[in-house]
Amino acid sequence: MRKLVISLLLASAAATPALAAPRDFTDRSADRAERQQARDDARAERSNDRSSNRPDRADRTDRPANVQPDTSDRSNRVQPANQSNAGNVDNARANIDAARAGRDAARAGRDAARTDRVDQRQQIIDTRQQIVDQRQQQIRDNRDLRQQSRPVPSGHTRVPVVSDTPRQGTQPPPPAAVRPTTAPTWSTSWRHNSKYDWSNYRRKHRSWFHLGFYYDPFGWGYYPYQIGWRMWPSYYSSRYWINDPWQYRLPYAPPGYVWIRYWNDALLIDTWSGQVVDMIPNFFW
Repeated sequence: MRKLVISLLLASAAATPALAAPRDFTDRSADRAERQQARDDARAERSNDRSSNRPDRADRTDRPANVQPDTSDRSNRVQPANQSNAGNVDNARANIDAARAGRDAARAGRDAARTDRVDQRQQIIDTRQQIVDQRQQQIRDNRDLRQQSRPVPSGHTRVPVVSDTPRQGTQPPPPAAVRPTTAPTWSTSWRHNSKYDWSNYRRKHRSWFHLGFYYDPFGWGYYPYQIGWRMWPSYYSSRYWINDPWQYRLPYAPPGYVWIRYWNDALLIDTWSGQVVDMIPNFFW
């Protein structure tokens, strides 16, 4: 590179006097030849520099042929590395197995806790149901006890006292008007017909015979009526009618008669006179 710089300086110094003199435009070919010569000289200098910087081929041939690399150290280094990698893999697998076992144990614990909660909830439901059943049975027992403890009319006559105003233990007077139609005949022989076996039917459908609270229009309490007695009209108004007697396996009432509920009794009433035509005690519960 140094030689190239020096040659360029020499070429520029040689060209300086020529530039000072007036140029002859006819001598252009000589200038081109000089520039081409300078380029060739510079190219030769560069090639010489490159060849001087390259290593000698003889040095290359001095190397020993077929020299095998020493792999003993590499094998010694690789073997412990492989052993350490295998150990790391085993440790990783062991950690994965331990984590999986932990998850399985946690899942089993959650399942057991869920089962315990379900069992506890079912026990609470069963306990509440037992309490409800006991209360209902106690209410029924108290109701039956109250009905048994109600006084039964002990009058020497089978006809209650007649009164123009509603009073406890009395019956209204008979109608003053003449009955517009003939009273239908009624017989209690229907009880011997198996089609009207309401008692056996009630054993299979107890919920249908459980009507709940009874509203006494006068608040007198239970007073057992018998066939032939007359009731005050408030007791056989439409709110007490049994609209579908067959639902309870009772025979249908003839025209002018109606089945009613009186407390837990079922009574057949003549709506014209209020007279009790038929009765079934403790029909409902």
